[in-house]
Amino acid sequence: MLKTYIFDESNKNWIEERLSLLYHDLCALLDEERNIIYIWNGPKSSQERLKKGYEQLKNLVSNYPNIDFQISILNKKVPDYVQIRLDKMLSEIKYDDKKKFDKFSRFITLRLYFIFLLPALIFPLISFLNLSTSLTWRKTGYNFEVSSGLYDNWLSISLLFIILTIISFVIILILGIVEIEYKIITYSIIGLIVSSGIAIYLQQGIFLFLFQDGSTASIYYIKQSDILLFLVIIVFGIAIYEIPNLVELINFIIVFRKFIL
Repeated sequence: MLKTYIFDESNKNWIEERLSLLYHDLCALLDEERNIIYIWNGPKSSQERLKKGYEQLKNLVSNYPNIDFQISILNKKVPDYVQIRLDKMLSEIKYDDKKKFDKFSRFITLRLYFIFLLPALIFPLISFLNLSTSLTWRKTGYNFEVSSGLYDNWLSISLLFIILTIISFVIILILGIVEIEYKIITYSIIGLIVSSGIAIYLQQGIFLFLFQDGSTASIYYIKQSDILLFLVIIVFGIAIYEIPNLVELINFIIVFRKFIL
């Protein structure tokens, strides 16, 4: 049997709460059978509130010298029965002014979102950096000179990272559907569409550029202006989903850093 209490910082006391939690709450869950008090510090709470509540709780426990209470601050590892109680109380939150990041009802989806959003942002950058190495190819007049083998590897490596990006966005889309979070769904669909377009674009292979006079089966000559235009198209496509998702990631880390770091 768990009893739940919320810390009232203004009055410096703990108040029993059975129904719901807010993300800025500091909650104590008392397991009377095991004599354990779990402390949950909400993602919008502060370390200062945690410190004050913890000290107040220690003072209260000291009033019961015959009972050996253990105080445990919840971090990444949360007992299943405690997690179930937290999920139930958090699911009943009703906001008059719903905040932007009160969207995760489960800790597991919160962490998975972070895990897959990072590669969804990093992989396209790696792909573009690889494509940018074309600027270091040997210059012959107004053309770049590149061997067929290097050209194929150049495209294949970038295509691989774009495919990994697509997989990441598919998983993020599933998480958005599970949490019924429309912003995540929208951003992931945009990422999927643009990344798929880039993948199809890169799959054109030798038909991606108009090879110049003097090109052979083993050596290609490509206009420098064509390479520059190609890179501009790629970076513009990546920026379409990279910028909004990067802003989302930064705000996400600010709010939920204590649960993911």
